[in-house]
Amino acid sequence: MLTKSMNEVLKGFFWGLGFAISVIGLASVYSLTIAASVDMGFKKNVRLHAMSSFEDFASDYELSLSEIFKENGRVKITAELKNISNDELYAMGVVASTFDSNGRFIGNCSGKGAEISLSPAEVSYVEIDCNLFKTQSERVHSAKLTVKWV
Repeated sequence: MLTKSMNEVLKGFFWGLGFAISVIGLASVYSLTIAASVDMGFKKNVRLHAMSSFEDFASDYELSLSEIFKENGRVKITAELKNISNDELYAMGVVASTFDSNGRFIGNCSGKGAEISLSPAEVSYVEIDCNLFKTQSERVHSAKLTVKWV
C-alpha cells in the first residue's frame, strides 16, 4: 500500500515537473520571438522620433565656416554657430568633414565653443582642431559643417 501511494506521489511530481518545463519553454519561445519583435519595433520608433526631433532642433542653428588654417602640418577650422530661434538653446558641437580639391573625403574633425547656452541671435565661435596625419592635412581644401550633440 505504501508503494502505491509513493508511486502516486512520484507520478504527481513528474507531472508537475513536466508542466513547469513546458511553461518555461513556452515563455522562452514567447520572449525570444514575439516580445523581441515588439521591443525592436518600439526601439526603432523611438530612434526615428529622436532623429526627426534632432533635425528639427538642428534647424534652430545657423552654421557658417569662417576660415581654414593650415600650418606646421596641422589644420584648424573656425566656425560660427548662431542661435536663430526665439528661445535660449544649449550650445552644440560642430563636426567639420574635410575634403581635398577633388571633393574626396579626408576625415572628420570636431569641436565646440566655450558657451554652455546661447540666447536668441547669440553667436558662439567654435575652433576645431583637426587631428589628421600630416599628409592628410596638406590635402585639406574645404570643409562641410554639421551640428552635433555635445
